[in-house]
Amino acid sequence: MSIRKIALPGLALAAGLLGVAVLPPVTARAGSDRPAVSDDEVYLAAGLRGANEVGGPGDGDGRATAAIRIKGSQVTFALRWNRVDTPTAAHIHLGGGGTNGDVKVGLLAKALPRTVLGITGTVTVNDAALLTALRENPTGFYANLHNGVFPKGAVRGRFHRLNRPIDLNGVLHGGNQATIGSLADGSQEIQADDGRRRGDADGAATWWIRPNGVGLAYTATWTGLDRPTSGHIHRGVKGRNGDVVADLFLDATGLPANLTGVAGEAPVRRDTVKKITENPGRHYTNLRTVEFDGGAVRGRLSDGAVHPRAVTAPVLSGAQIYACARQPLGGFAFTQHNVSAVLERGVAHSFVQPVAGPPRWIAPDGSSVTGRLVTRTPSDDGNIPELVLDAVQTGHPTGLLSHATQILRLNTVGGVAPTGTCDPARQPIVKVPYRSDYLFLG
Repeated sequence: MSIRKIALPGLALAAGLLGVAVLPPVTARAGSDRPAVSDDEVYLAAGLRGANEVGGPGDGDGRATAAIRIKGSQVTFALRWNRVDTPTAAHIHLGGGGTNGDVKVGLLAKALPRTVLGITGTVTVNDAALLTALRENPTGFYANLHNGVFPKGAVRGRFHRLNRPIDLNGVLHGGNQATIGSLADGSQEIQADDGRRRGDADGAATWWIRPNGVGLAYTATWTGLDRPTSGHIHRGVKGRNGDVVADLFLDATGLPANLTGVAGEAPVRRDTVKKITENPGRHYTNLRTVEFDGGAVRGRLSDGAVHPRAVTAPVLSGAQIYACARQPLGGFAFTQHNVSAVLERGVAHSFVQPVAGPPRWIAPDGSSVTGRLVTRTPSDDGNIPELVLDAVQTGHPTGLLSHATQILRLNTVGGVAPTGTCDPARQPIVKVPYRSDYLFLG
C-alpha cells in the first residue's frame, strides 16, 4: 500500500512578517565538483539547541539536527535528536533568532516509541508564498521539537540554505557506522496458518544495524507501506519463520502516516547481540504494519558497513586566534590568524598552514575536510557568525568525515576579535574562547 502524505492547508503570511532581507539563491563556486542545488530543489538545515528557546527554558543539554528538502509542494524532512526526551511534536515556525513565531509546517503531531531517536517523512504544503519564503529567507524560520517535559519547546534552531544536495536518510542515521544491514520486501515473508496477513507486495525497506554490546542502534526506511506498528529482528533462516529476538520499536496504533523512516537505539540482551553480530545471516528484520499484522516486509541480515553521512560535533574546547597585524590604511588591529579547537568525537580543527589558510577538520580515523565559505550569517552581539561551507575532501576515503559535502558552524558563542588598535610588540597573538556546533553533512 502506498504511503499517505499529509496535506496542510495554505497559510497566508502577513506582509509585515516578511519584511526581512531576502537572500539571493546560493550558487556553486567556480571549480566546485558538485552541482548547485537547482531552484526546483532546495535543501535547508538547522542545528537545534535548548539554549535557543525563547520565553522559557529549553532542554539544557539537548540537541538535534533538522534537514529539509523543498521540491514543488513537497517538504521532505529528517530529524535526529540526542539527550532529548522523545518528541510529541515537531514544527517549522516563522521567526528569526530571539523571537517566537507561529507554526507554519507541522512535521510530527504524535508521540513516538521511546527507542526512537530520529524520523524522516514528507508533508505536502499547498502555500506557494510560504514555500518561497522558506527558500529565499531560511533564517527567518526555525525548527522546534516539543515533548512532555518541554511542551513549549525543547530544542530549536534556525534554518540555513545549503549549497549542495544531502542525504536525508544519512541525517536520520546519525554519526555512527552501521555494520549489518538488510534489504526487505514483501516477497520474503513466509505465510503461516495463524490468521495474520503477511507480505505487502508494494512495500520495501532498508535496515542499517549497529551492535553496541548491550543493544542495537537501528535505522529503517521504507516505501509503499502503510503505518508501521513494530520493527523486530527474528532468528530464522531463509524460507522459515522464527522467534523475535530483538524488539526495536513498537507503536500499537501505528506510526504517523507521513513518516518514511525511523532510527534509534534499543536495549537487547548481550548474548543476543553477540549471536546477531557473529551470524547475521541466521537472522532477519521484519516490519509489521496496521494492514499486515503478521509482517509486511522481511529481509535477511548480512555484513556491510555504512559510514556516517551526517555528523554533529560540538566544540569541547576551542579558541579563535587573532594576530595583531598592520592594516591596509595604517595602524594595527587584530585579524584572523588561526583557530584551535577539539570537537566531540575527537575531531581536531585548525587552519591549514601557512597562516590563515582554509579551515580544516581532521577525525581520529584519518578522514578530513577543508572548507570553502558559501554564506555567513550574523549571530548575536559578541558571537562569531554562523557559516555554511562547501567541504573539500582531503583525507582517508572512508571514515567519520569521508562523505561530508557541506559544513555548518552553528549556535556560536563568543570568539569575537578584540576591537580597537593593538601593539604587536606587547600582544602579538590573542586567543578568544568560543563554542559552536559543527554539522558535517553529505
